[in-house]
Amino acid sequence: MKDSKKTLYTLVIAALVLSVIGISIGFAAMSTELTINGTTTVVPATWKIRFQNLSKVTGDDDLIVTAPQITSDTHIGNYALKLTKPGDIVEYKFEVANTGSIDAILQSFTMSDPTITGTGANAEEDARIVTDNLFYSLSYEDGSAILDGDELNKNTSKKVILSVEYNPEATELPTNEVTITGMDVTFLYAQK
Repeated sequence: MKDSKKTLYTLVIAALVLSVIGISIGFAAMSTELTINGTTTVVPATWKIRFQNLSKVTGDDDLIVTAPQITSDTHIGNYALKLTKPGDIVEYKFEVANTGSIDAILQSFTMSDPTITGTGANAEEDARIVTDNLFYSLSYEDGSAILDGDELNKNTSKKVILSVEYNPEATELPTNEVTITGMDVTFLYAQK
């Protein structure tokens, strides 16, 4: 009987081993290996909005005390003009350029009201006269208004005209010198 138990155990173990091998072969036949291979490159985008190509369009040289300059990529300043009679005008043209790789949109555009200060005995009246007759504007070269939401796509530019004029139809002039300051303009661009 011992031999028969031993044979029975051997057959049971052999059956179990064959069952495990059969299940493994069946599982291998029913499974599939999936592979995904690839590479990715990250190329950095560039953000660069700037002023460029500043030039005088209109105006006698004797009206210009100090010509404006692009003092950094994003600032035009340090200019001084001297208007002496009705019709005196100075205009400058420049470009707002997007030399980066990201499309932009003008998030806000602001032109502050200049501060006009008279001197001498008629300071208030002189300031009023100049306030009524000073035309200070910024527009695109085609004459259209600069507005929040204007698009400036990558690798493009828009030509802008800065104009300072004493009303050509003015019938009054100040009696003393009048100083005009604070003719500040701010463009704020954001990613489109």
